[in-house]
Amino acid sequence: MSKALALVPAAGFGTRFHDAGPKALVLLAGKPLLLHALERLAASGRVTAAVIAAPAGYEDAFHAALKASPVSYVLTEGGVTRRESVANALRISEASGDELVLVHDAARPLVDPEEVAAVVDVAAETGAAVAAFSLVETIKKVHSGKVLETLARRELVAATTPQVFRASLLAKGLMKEGSPDMTDDAALVERAGVPVSVVLTSRWNLKITYPEDLAWAEGFLAWSARKGA
Repeated sequence: MSKALALVPAAGFGTRFHDAGPKALVLLAGKPLLLHALERLAASGRVTAAVIAAPAGYEDAFHAALKASPVSYVLTEGGVTRRESVANALRISEASGDELVLVHDAARPLVDPEEVAAVVDVAAETGAAVAAFSLVETIKKVHSGKVLETLARRELVAATTPQVFRASLLAKGLMKEGSPDMTDDAALVERAGVPVSVVLTSRWNLKITYPEDLAWAEGFLAWSARKGA
């Protein structure tokens, strides 16, 4: 069974929640988003340890939130950009060569453990794999409020996380010159000329961005509990 070390960028702040604190510590059904995410990564059977990139000055808050962490973890200082946070976490991890590293957003608390396992297993074979779901909406490219092009939906997916790479390939992507504010780790690896496999997953792996996302996630958890009862 393939294993991966989780790298979790968690340095962002919940400004859209009118909350001055880190978004990773926002509570969902009484638990921090980050703890939900780690529990689901652990339940995959593929992740036993994590490096968490947290904002400076919040170390005590993160340790308090992770008293019940299902995986061993270390904290490192997050960067101004996602790229910096992931690079810091990778450096602290000391992962190298063909060792697998799994990047997952702290703000994706509903990731399916079976889908996590599937992404890890594909990355073990190919070197790089990302979770993504097929689009149901029609996507249009626009500029200045005008439609430039309607894109072929069958050729498009929405990339989520986890995104899993051999450590050497992620390091190669992080070292390549490019936009420092890329929001997708796979894009860095792609720019380095590395083919990235896509693992189609469900649409429930929502990233908590707005207050209504949190309300939706709470409803989903309640529905899941009733369904499993």
